[in-house]
Amino acid sequence: DSTDCIDCAAGTYSIVAGSSTVADCEDCIAGKYVDSVGSDDERDCILCAVGKYSIVIGSSTMGDCTDCIAGKYVETMGSDEETDCALCGVGKYSTVVGSSTEGDCTDCVAGKYLEVTGSDAETDCVLCDVGKYSTAVGSLTEADCTACVAGKYVEVTGSDEETDCALCGV
Repeated sequence: DSTDCIDCAAGTYSIVAGSSTVADCEDCIAGKYVDSVGSDDERDCILCAVGKYSIVIGSSTMGDCTDCIAGKYVETMGSDEETDCALCGVGKYSTVVGSSTEGDCTDCVAGKYLEVTGSDAETDCVLCDVGKYSTAVGSLTEADCTACVAGKYVEVTGSDEETDCALCGV
């Protein structure tokens, strides 16, 4: 009687017809889940969305798909470990949790630089020192900050253009 058949649990599937054991129910691999019972094909396992990953084997819920943290992104579906989330590059940061694109990584504005990867806030961008300026966006290093020429000065941090340098004695 077909009503005596027991469905494989959510998070698993079985391709075996006439199975007599729960051991024939196979787990969905990490990066995938199936939230219904009785699945009969590995293709029933659903990929975690872009911007997310799951380390859970045999997942029965989309909730096991975890967002990449701010400062990271993943552009592919079905990611199965946190290290699949790529770091925003130097000179960039992202405040977006669960980012699905490198495009969410924002350049530090002119007058600032950022020498590390994976930054998650604009405040991670470092101001050019007093006496220096930078016109470049997305600067990677303090060396991108240019000193005012002899005879000129700037008294504030984060200057973003050469014209911020004022003549001495004026």
